[in-house]
Amino acid sequence: MRNPAHVIPSDALPPRLSLLVLFFAYWCVDIVSPALPTIQGSLGMSSTGAGLVFSIFFAGRLLTNLPAAWLVEQIGSKWTAAVGATALLLGSLLASGAASQATLLPARGIQGAGVAILATSGLLSLLRARPEGGSAMTAFNVASGLGGSFGLLGGGFLAGELGWRAVFWLSSLVSGLLLACTLFTRAQQARAAPSLVELENIPELPHPSRLAMASAVGANLLVFINYAIWIVSLPLLGAVKFGFNAGQVGLMLLFVNIVHLVCAIPVGQVIKRAGPAQSLAVGFGMVGLGLLLAPFANSVPLLIVPMALYSIGQVAGNSSAGDLVLRLGGGGGRAVGAVRLSSDVGLVVGPAAAGALADSAGVQAPFVVLGAVAMAALIACMTRGNARPSR
Repeated sequence: MRNPAHVIPSDALPPRLSLLVLFFAYWCVDIVSPALPTIQGSLGMSSTGAGLVFSIFFAGRLLTNLPAAWLVEQIGSKWTAAVGATALLLGSLLASGAASQATLLPARGIQGAGVAILATSGLLSLLRARPEGGSAMTAFNVASGLGGSFGLLGGGFLAGELGWRAVFWLSSLVSGLLLACTLFTRAQQARAAPSLVELENIPELPHPSRLAMASAVGANLLVFINYAIWIVSLPLLGAVKFGFNAGQVGLMLLFVNIVHLVCAIPVGQVIKRAGPAQSLAVGFGMVGLGLLLAPFANSVPLLIVPMALYSIGQVAGNSSAGDLVLRLGGGGGRAVGAVRLSSDVGLVVGPAAAGALADSAGVQAPFVVLGAVAMAALIACMTRGNARPSR
């Protein structure tokens, strides 16, 4: 049997570079959202096609998650990050020159693959460089959240002033710089490599029923389907109903993102006190209420409250559903895989469904349909009432 040290190289990118990798990788994710209406008009795309701009991106990320995990074990964090930066650079260059949907969509898939590889390398480096409990995930969430916020600002400005192709030009520049940094930076040894003893010390939870686990995974899937509102439906609503330009779309999305970030820690405290099952129900209720109220907003100020409710509800749903899956799954690798898989599937299905609904029934239709589904999920949570594993 091979030595575990040969299976999982214990190298790591320097912490500062790891944070930059995550910051700019997620910058390149959210920078496209404000430009979506402009891309749609320039290439003559339907709303379904606009949704596919993100669905294909997240499909590329979904399909690359497991290969990225395998790759980082084989060649280490530094060279994995270099591969990811190369893929992101290639996809961004192809997207910047796209003359039609047929060219843009494959380029978006390549971009998604690059982001998945970069995220895997960056997060693993943080875990190896900062193995203290919770510090790596906190750094990951802060870096990715800030990157997304700056991406929204940059995307709105560039698309408004220079056109949507400038969004991908900047992504090409950023990925090229990341590639150079990873190639010319020396990897460092991990401060502490994961050990089987540490993993065995994780307390085992009682084995839940398959129905409870399936319900938790389904809830997490729905939470991430609902992110299609922020990614696709809100930009289209702003452009069609309120006549927003790309910069205004970016500011609107940034508002939702800021509410999301500001509420993350307080919502986490609520989940600790009330439990994930109850918090999940409240989250679905807030999302459903916000989405059902949004179509009645006939001005931007009136849209603020529904979108704030939606954002806070998404924070509660995201954290609660993920926590339930991890608890019911016993906290092991399969549970983590179930969270990642259901999340990425939701991010693939959601934007495509939102675009198709907008095409068939108008830009307000996704808000009504997903709002009703969220309310149905609230009723289901209240009916079950015992989704948490018993102790």
